[in-house]
Amino acid sequence: MKMVSHFLLLLLGFVLAQHASAQIFEGSFSLGFAAGITATDQGDINELQSRANQRSAISAGQLGNAWEAAGIFQYRYKGSMLAIQLRPTYFYQNEDGKDGAGGKYEYGVSGYTIFPVAKFHMLESDSIKFYSQLGIGYGVASGVIQEDTAKVEFSGGGLGYMGGLGAEFCFMKAHCVMVEGNYRFLTVDRVTSDSSSGTWASDSISQASGEVEYDNHDLKVSLSGIQGFVGYIFHME
Repeated sequence: MKMVSHFLLLLLGFVLAQHASAQIFEGSFSLGFAAGITATDQGDINELQSRANQRSAISAGQLGNAWEAAGIFQYRYKGSMLAIQLRPTYFYQNEDGKDGAGGKYEYGVSGYTIFPVAKFHMLESDSIKFYSQLGIGYGVASGVIQEDTAKVEFSGGGLGYMGGLGAEFCFMKAHCVMVEGNYRFLTVDRVTSDSSSGTWASDSISQASGEVEYDNHDLKVSLSGIQGFVGYIFHME
């Protein structure tokens, strides 16, 4: 992971430096937003949910697809296929329910990411633009696990990278609808407790203060997965 991240960072830095040196004030800006689904796998949290379901037949489901929204701030170099973006996103998934005795159960993860992205326009006309993109960035995740009277809230962060393909369909020269498919790799290998209360079942959380653990190993949280986005972008030419 670290080797890949360092390579991508060097590659992005080299590409941006080559273009910025001669064309930094000769391009155009764009603003946009997008929303969609990230197919992520919260393996550790889902294992805890499965154990709670075996103990108490709970109605809370496992965490699957997450909702995600993104802002897009873009600069494209004049006469170049390259654009650079700053892309902040918000990520959310949550499942809650009860057991037969009315005890509350909740499993949730939310978070923010921010990625500088290099976007390459591979084929384009006035009405359609096909592109690929590559980025490296940072994400912060927070979450909650509640099983009856036991509850822990936690947070953590980590580096990640993303890449994908997309298209813009322009109904006017400056107004475009965008469709993207990306893959992001960003895992938080350790999370720390922000607050905790109650007593946990023997096969559930084993440490709820400091670094959160179950089965005496660190609880992991994922912001990774295949992403599908639909959005709008305005090109200020």
